[in-house]
Amino acid sequence: MGVATLEWLCIDFLNSDWRDWRGSGRRENRLEKEEWLEQFLKYWGLQAPLPIDGKMGKELLNLRECMRRMTESFVRGETAAPEDLAALNQALALAPAYPRLVSDGGNQFQIEQVSPVQGWENVMAQIAGSFAHLLAHEEARRIKICDNHDCRWVFFDESRNRVRRWCDDKMCGNLMKVRRFRERQKEKG
Repeated sequence: MGVATLEWLCIDFLNSDWRDWRGSGRRENRLEKEEWLEQFLKYWGLQAPLPIDGKMGKELLNLRECMRRMTESFVRGETAAPEDLAALNQALALAPAYPRLVSDGGNQFQIEQVSPVQGWENVMAQIAGSFAHLLAHEEARRIKICDNHDCRWVFFDESRNRVRRWCDDKMCGNLMKVRRFRERQKEKG
C-alpha cells in the first residue's frame, strides 16, 4: 500500500495477511504463496528453503497472529498480553546472534551480527527482532492500523503529530472520504 521512508521487516511480514482495501471482502494469506515468500526473502536479504513445509508455515502464521494481537493492543492503548510477549521472546531465541568485527581491508571496521542458525528459524528471529526493535527504539504509538476496516494494513505513522489514519491517503483515505460523502447524501435524500 503506502510507501514509507522507514521500512520495517516486521510490518512487511504483518501485512502478508492481505485484504482488498476496496471492500470486496477478498483476503489472501501471502504466507501460503511461494512467489510472495521468495520476493519477501530476497527483498530483506534473508535465506530459507522454499517451498516452506507445513510445520514452519504454521509457526510463521502463529508469529504473525501474535504480532498482530500485540499491534492491535498498542493501537487501542492497551498492554500486550504476557503470553504474546513470551511468544515473541521465544521467536527471538530461535537464532542467537553474536557480533563479529569485519574489516574493509584497510583501517575501517564494522560490527555485524552473525547467527549460526540458518533457514526459517533465522527468518522468524529476524522478523521478531525487527518487531522488538520497533517497539523498544521507536514510539509504539506510531504503529497504526489503517482506519479502512476493509484494509487493516499496518503502517508506521511518520507524521509530525501522529494523526495519520490511513495507510495511504490517496487510496484508502480517498475511498473513505467518498464513502462518508455518499453516506451523508443517503441521509439527506
